[in-house]
Amino acid sequence: MTYLAIAIQILLFLVFAIGGTIRFFQPIEVLAKRMLWVKYFNPRIVRTISLIEVVCGIGIILPLVLTDSSFSFLFYSGCLLMATMVGAVVTHAIIGDYKQIFGNLLLLGIIYQVTFPVWV
Repeated sequence: MTYLAIAIQILLFLVFAIGGTIRFFQPIEVLAKRMLWVKYFNPRIVRTISLIEVVCGIGIILPLVLTDSSFSFLFYSGCLLMATMVGAVVTHAIIGDYKQIFGNLLLLGIIYQVTFPVWV
């Protein structure tokens, strides 16, 4: 595996696992001030999305630690994160928060490249 792929996996871990943990423990009122989409969802849904990000962020980096595992952590975590990002794009388009769509599409592309590598 190339150094670039490892660096991207670590970056995705930081974005999703660390960012999801911060969003999981912050009060909903604080999140609603920073993120427009939080106002449109039940707080349990917001916490569930954060938890999915944390678990998938850890799953993205696990193949670097567990090299002999027969379970494809990277594939399943990547697919679930891609589904989450597609949902984020749709949500931002529906609520009219168009500035956020580019970042979600960028993350979606990066996750796709890590999940289905073309450089191997």
